[in-house]
Amino acid sequence: MSHKLVFVYNANTDPVSVIVDYAHKVFKPSTYKCELCELTHHNLGQRSAWKKFKKRSKVEMEFKYIRGFEAEFNLQYEYPVILERTADGFHQIMGKKEFQKIESVEELIEKLEVIIEQV
Repeated sequence: MSHKLVFVYNANTDPVSVIVDYAHKVFKPSTYKCELCELTHHNLGQRSAWKKFKKRSKVEMEFKYIRGFEAEFNLQYEYPVILERTADGFHQIMGKKEFQKIESVEELIEKLEVIIEQV
């Protein structure tokens, strides 16, 4: 398959960002800025439904953080975002506004399964 889904979290991996993000998630979740992270992860790692979905999915997936994505592709989006990557470039599949309407990882998975059927 020449298509790939690229998930870009609204987060970074440097030590300070990791600590600040974790503190937001634990002590004041309403201030946490990554809706995709909230859906796919809990305080101790990935949600089991998300792990299972990734394992059984037939589409290739890649997971990035802001700095790594922008450095590699010299592109910027409003994060978090899910992109379809083809030979022609990137096409936004789902963005921050869509994530704000999704209430559970199961709902996210349902939406992604419909999208995957179409790619």
